[in-house]
Amino acid sequence: METIDKRGVLFELDEIYKYKNLIVKSDRDVIRAIIYDGNEKANKFHEDFMNLVASEIDHTLNKTSFKELKDILIIEMQQYLDSKYF
Repeated sequence: METIDKRGVLFELDEIYKYKNLIVKSDRDVIRAIIYDGNEKANKFHEDFMNLVASEIDHTLNKTSFKELKDILIIEMQQYLDSKYF
């Protein structure tokens, strides 16, 4: 089995967390689990999350809209993880 190095992605997330105070610890845990999952659906969730962050940074989304969309995405991620592991 090939080992995939996720340190670059995790460093990127840590930088986002420092910059953005809109992501709580429980969200971080879900996002980290999605990154380590690594299959196509999980990769799409990660891509969607990064697009949300980019939209907020570019001021395409305001903080309220970002939080609402992020919360919906985190719920979907958690449901995916729960269905996979439970």
